[in-house]
Formats: sequence, structure tokens, C-alpha cells
Amino acid sequence: MAYHEQTLRSSLNMSISTILERHYQSMLLQNTEFAWFVEMHKELLDLTFSRALKYIVEALFLSPDEYNQSLIMQEQEGFEQGSYTAEIFGDHFDSMLEMSKDLNLTAQNVMFGIIEQLVDESEQRLFFYNRLMECNWTRFSGFARGYSCNKNQQIDSLHEQKIAVMGQMAAGMAHEIRNPLASIKGFAQLIHHRLYEPEVKTDELRAYLDITIKEIDTLNGLVTDFLMLSRKGDGMHNSGAVFNIIEVIHRVNNIVNQLILSGDITLVVDYSQESILTFGSASQLEQVFLNILKNSIDSFTACRGTIVIAITTLADTNEVLLVFSDNGEGIPQDKLTRIFDPFFTTKPKGTGIGLSICKQLIEASGGQIAVDSVVSAGTSVSVKLPWVSGVEMGQCI
Repeated sequence: MAYHEQTLRSSLNMSISTILERHYQSMLLQNTEFAWFVEMHKELLDLTFSRALKYIVEALFLSPDEYNQSLIMQEQEGFEQGSYTAEIFGDHFDSMLEMSKDLNLTAQNVMFGIIEQLVDESEQRLFFYNRLMECNWTRFSGFARGYSCNKNQQIDSLHEQKIAVMGQMAAGMAHEIRNPLASIKGFAQLIHHRLYEPEVKTDELRAYLDITIKEIDTLNGLVTDFLMLSRKGDGMHNSGAVFNIIEVIHRVNNIVNQLILSGDITLVVDYSQESILTFGSASQLEQVFLNILKNSIDSFTACRGTIVIAITTLADTNEVLLVFSDNGEGIPQDKLTRIFDPFFTTKPKGTGIGLSICKQLIEASGGQIAVDSVVSAGTSVSVKLPWVSGVEMGQCI
């Protein structure tokens, strides 16, 4: 045996206090809301988090059959824990999700270090790494579902549908994440075995690593979207800058023209000023505009289509108005009211995340977004942003 089981188990259990200490310190440094939250509820948080971490440690050493049963139990325990936590911390949804995410990462970093130190053989280390990540995610997804389901019972019918969708997010994310994780695990094991062969084929290993990196990027994108939906986006106010919207539109125009493969779709840009300034993130706004325009392109069927982008300034409200209009197939009124709901989509292969994130990014910049549509006539998306007037062009980025 390349490791002593009792020593490893004991070391992992002893690390729980260190994990919680680092976790709390990380949360305290983020903002005053977390500092107050931890101070007020530390005793209950200690009990809740310690229990979850102890279950995870025990699961690392179970037989395959026992381990599978443990995953089921952990998801159920997580669900019950999430439901119970919602009763107490129901008004702190963002805080609890952020704390759960930080706890998972902190636990993995600390326990990975212990496993690397006490387990000699790489195959056994990989075995423990995989179990640790799977247990962490199973517990978290159960917790998120339980938390969300409890919230559904506390709110009125106006918000119930939206929270129910968020409650399905964990299950949907779990399904989407398992596939890339399986690929990463498989290719990591394959690389491990290839390195022991008499002749190491570097081209083959490089191809395996390229696929692994691609899968990691996929996971990162999923997690980024998940966090974007669960946060309020207030960080943008602290990291934005003044920039020229017209320059962003030019970049978007060039990209979209590459996406239009036929001459049946025409993109027209209409503006009267070469410089219209706003404050925020130019790259994030570019992604918002691209998402809107891709939706317009998808709305065209067999007919010839036209997309018009009109940019004007509203002096009375000190705003910039951008209107993206198309003459596509339009959106039915019963679906129009739900287009900003997370995971709601009218596309056969759509995820329903894009417009939800667009809305959050626009609102985080101090703007507004609205959609009007008529079936068989087309759709118009209006975006209002703060107008920064009287600023020197030298301040633009």
C-alpha cells in the first residue's frame, strides 16, 4: 500500500478546521456584507460545513458499492441541508451560493495538498482527487436544489416560476459538467498509462492534453455563466471605464458580417456621431450586442432579412439609446414575457442563458433593456445606457 489509510483519514479530518478558517478569512476579505454574515451566524455555519466535509472525507475510503450509495445519501443530505438553511438564511441567497462555492474550492485545495503529500502513487492520488471533486459537486448540487425548493414555498406566485427555474440550475449544471469531467478524467488516466510505455509518443500526448484543456475551458464557461446568473453584477461599477460605444459597434459589425454566410441578410448601422461615450465594460457590452444580433440572425427562415442598429442620444434623460431591429419571424406574446428568465429558450438547441446574462450586464451598467416583437413582422431590442457627455476623447479606451 502506497499510503497509510488511517493517517490519511486522520489528516483530512484534522484539516477541516483549517479549511473553515481559510474559508471564513476569504469571505471576510470580499466585502462587509460577508463579514457581517459570518460574524452573526458563525456557530451554525461551523456545524453545517463541518458535517458536510466529514461526510466527504469518509466517502473517499468506501468500496465502489458503498461509495455510490454514499453519493445518493450526500445529495439527499445536501438537499435537506439546503432546505433547512433556506429557513434561516432565506434572505441571503447570493451570500450562501458564494460561500458554498468558496468552501468547495478551499476544501479541494487543502485536501489535494494532503493527498499529494501522503499518497505516493499517482494513480491512487488521481482516484482520491476524482472522488473528492465528485463528492463536493454532489453535495453542492443537492444543497442548491434544496435551498431553491424551500424558497419556492416562501414566495408568492409572481416569483415562484423564476425561482423554480433557478432551482433546476444545479441539476442542469451537474448534467452539463459530468461530461467534461468524464473526458478530463479519461484522458488524464490515458496520459498516465502512456507515460509508462517504452516509447512515449509526444504528439499523441499533446493531442490528449489539447482535448483536456478544451474541456476545462468548457467547464470554466459553464461556471462563469452560473455565477453571472447568481450574482447581482455590482462589481462592474468598481472596474468600469469610459469608452466609445461607436467603436464597440464597429467591432461587433465586423464580427457579425463574418457570421452572415449568405447575401440574404443585410446589416445596417445608423448613427450621426462618431463618438458616443458611456461608462462600464466595453468587452462585456460587446458580448451583449453580439448575443442580441445572433438572436436576430437565428430568427430568419427562408425570407430575406434586414437587421438595423440605430444609435442616438437622449439629452433630456442623459442616455444613449441603441435599437436593434429585424424583420424576422418574431416572438409570440406568451413567450415574450419570459425571454429574460434563466434557461427559457425558444430555440431547439438554445440554453436560455444568453439574454438573462445580457439583462444583468446592462442593468449592472446602470442601463435598461426591453424587447418588443410581433409574429411574422420582427423584433426590436432597445438598450439604454448612461451617456457620458462632455468628456475628452483622450479618456476613451
